[in-house]
Amino acid sequence: QPPNAWTLARVDTAVYAQQATRPLVATILHPGVTIRATAQAYTWDFGDDTTPITTTDPGSPYPHASISHVYRAAATRTIRLTTTWRGEYLVDGHTNWLPVVGTATTITTSAPLHVHTAAPRLVDGTAPR
Repeated sequence: QPPNAWTLARVDTAVYAQQATRPLVATILHPGVTIRATAQAYTWDFGDDTTPITTTDPGSPYPHASISHVYRAAATRTIRLTTTWRGEYLVDGHTNWLPVVGTATTITTSAPLHVHTAAPRLVDGTAPR
Protein backbone atom coordinates (compact mmCIF):
# COMPACT_ATOMS: atom_id res chain seq x y z
CA GLN A 1 0.00 0.00 0.00
CA PRO A 2 -0.73 2.64 -1.17
CA PRO A 3 -2.39 1.15 -4.27
CA ASN A 4 -1.33 3.93 -6.64
CA ALA A 5 2.32 2.80 -7.11
CA TRP A 6 3.92 5.57 -5.07
CA THR A 7 4.80 6.18 -1.45
CA LEU A 8 6.70 8.71 0.64
CA ALA A 9 10.20 8.35 2.01
CA ARG A 10 10.41 8.32 5.82
CA VAL A 11 6.81 7.08 6.13
CA ASP A 12 5.67 3.48 6.76
CA THR A 13 4.74 1.64 3.57
CA ALA A 14 2.46 -1.31 4.40
CA VAL A 15 2.88 -4.62 2.57
CA TYR A 16 0.84 -7.82 2.68
CA ALA A 17 0.32 -11.06 0.81
CA GLN A 18 -3.07 -12.46 -0.07
CA GLN A 19 -4.51 -15.97 0.13
CA ALA A 20 -2.32 -17.94 2.56
CA THR A 21 -3.87 -21.30 1.52
CA ARG A 22 -4.47 -22.32 -2.07
CA PRO A 23 -6.38 -25.41 -3.15
CA LEU A 24 -5.42 -26.93 -6.52
CA VAL A 25 -7.45 -29.72 -8.08
CA ALA A 26 -5.87 -32.18 -10.51
CA THR A 27 -6.87 -35.50 -12.01
CA ILE A 28 -4.07 -38.06 -12.08
CA LEU A 29 -5.17 -41.11 -14.07
CA HIS A 30 -8.61 -41.87 -12.67
CA PRO A 31 -9.02 -40.55 -9.14
CA GLY A 32 -9.03 -36.80 -8.62
CA VAL A 33 -6.48 -35.35 -6.26
CA THR A 34 -6.82 -32.07 -4.41
CA ILE A 35 -3.58 -30.41 -3.38
CA ARG A 36 -3.64 -27.82 -0.64
CA ALA A 37 -0.67 -25.46 -0.45
CA THR A 38 -0.29 -23.46 2.77
CA ALA A 39 2.17 -20.59 3.10
CA GLN A 40 4.73 -21.20 5.84
CA ALA A 41 7.03 -18.18 5.52
CA TYR A 42 7.22 -14.86 3.72
CA THR A 43 10.53 -13.16 2.92
CA TRP A 44 10.18 -9.51 1.95
CA ASP A 45 13.02 -7.81 0.04
CA PHE A 46 12.22 -4.12 -0.28
CA GLY A 47 14.76 -3.48 -3.03
CA ASP A 48 16.76 -0.83 -1.19
CA ASP A 49 19.79 -2.70 0.19
CA THR A 50 18.21 -3.25 3.60
CA THR A 51 18.22 -6.78 5.00
CA PRO A 52 15.15 -8.76 3.85
CA ILE A 53 12.75 -9.78 6.61
CA THR A 54 11.21 -13.23 7.02
CA THR A 55 7.96 -13.75 8.88
CA THR A 56 5.13 -16.25 9.18
CA ASP A 57 2.67 -13.34 9.09
CA PRO A 58 1.32 -12.50 5.60
CA GLY A 59 0.63 -8.96 6.80
CA SER A 60 -2.60 -7.05 6.41
CA PRO A 61 -3.68 -3.81 4.75
CA TYR A 62 -3.88 -0.41 6.42
CA PRO A 63 -5.16 0.42 9.03
CA HIS A 64 -4.28 -2.99 10.51
CA ALA A 65 -0.88 -3.24 8.81
CA SER A 66 1.45 -5.62 10.62
CA ILE A 67 4.37 -5.46 8.14
CA SER A 68 5.74 -2.21 6.85
CA HIS A 69 8.96 -0.67 5.60
CA VAL A 70 10.35 2.85 5.68
CA TYR A 71 12.28 3.96 2.61
CA ARG A 72 14.99 6.50 3.36
CA ALA A 73 15.20 8.38 0.06
CA ALA A 74 13.43 9.01 -3.21
CA ALA A 75 13.89 6.27 -5.80
CA THR A 76 12.00 3.69 -7.80
CA ARG A 77 11.95 0.32 -6.05
CA THR A 78 10.59 -3.16 -6.68
CA ILE A 79 9.47 -5.29 -3.75
CA ARG A 80 10.23 -9.00 -4.03
CA LEU A 81 8.24 -11.52 -1.99
CA THR A 82 9.49 -15.09 -1.65
CA THR A 83 6.83 -17.39 -0.19
CA THR A 84 7.64 -20.86 1.15
CA TRP A 85 4.79 -23.37 0.85
CA ARG A 86 3.98 -26.69 2.55
CA GLY A 87 1.67 -29.07 0.72
CA GLU A 88 -0.91 -31.74 1.50
CA TYR A 89 -2.98 -33.87 -0.84
CA LEU A 90 -6.33 -35.62 -0.68
CA VAL A 91 -7.36 -38.41 -3.07
CA ASP A 92 -11.05 -38.43 -4.07
CA GLY A 93 -13.03 -40.84 -1.90
CA HIS A 94 -10.67 -40.52 1.09
CA THR A 95 -10.97 -38.26 4.13
CA ASN A 96 -7.38 -37.93 5.35
CA TRP A 97 -5.04 -35.28 4.02
CA LEU A 98 -1.50 -36.60 3.47
CA PRO A 99 1.66 -34.46 3.54
CA VAL A 100 3.68 -33.67 0.45
CA VAL A 101 7.38 -34.19 1.23
CA GLY A 102 9.44 -31.00 1.08
CA THR A 103 8.46 -27.40 0.41
CA ALA A 104 8.06 -25.19 -2.63
CA THR A 105 8.80 -21.51 -3.10
CA THR A 106 7.26 -18.85 -5.27
CA ILE A 107 8.70 -15.43 -6.03
CA THR A 108 6.45 -12.47 -6.72
CA THR A 109 7.61 -8.98 -7.63
CA SER A 110 5.66 -5.78 -7.33
CA ALA A 111 5.14 -3.23 -10.02
CA PRO A 112 7.68 -0.41 -9.75
CA LEU A 113 7.07 1.59 -6.58
CA HIS A 114 7.97 5.27 -6.85
CA VAL A 115 9.28 6.64 -3.55
CA HIS A 116 8.97 10.43 -3.28
CA THR A 117 10.15 12.90 -0.69
CA ALA A 118 8.00 15.64 0.74
CA ALA A 119 9.41 18.73 2.37
CA PRO A 120 7.41 20.62 4.98
CA ARG A 121 7.16 24.36 4.36
CA LEU A 122 6.15 27.15 6.68
CA VAL A 123 3.73 29.61 5.14
CA ASP A 124 2.37 32.94 6.25
CA GLY A 125 -1.09 31.51 6.94
CA THR A 126 -2.64 31.97 3.53
CA ALA A 127 -3.05 28.94 1.36
CA PRO A 128 -2.45 29.27 -2.39
CA ARG A 129 -5.47 28.75 -4.62
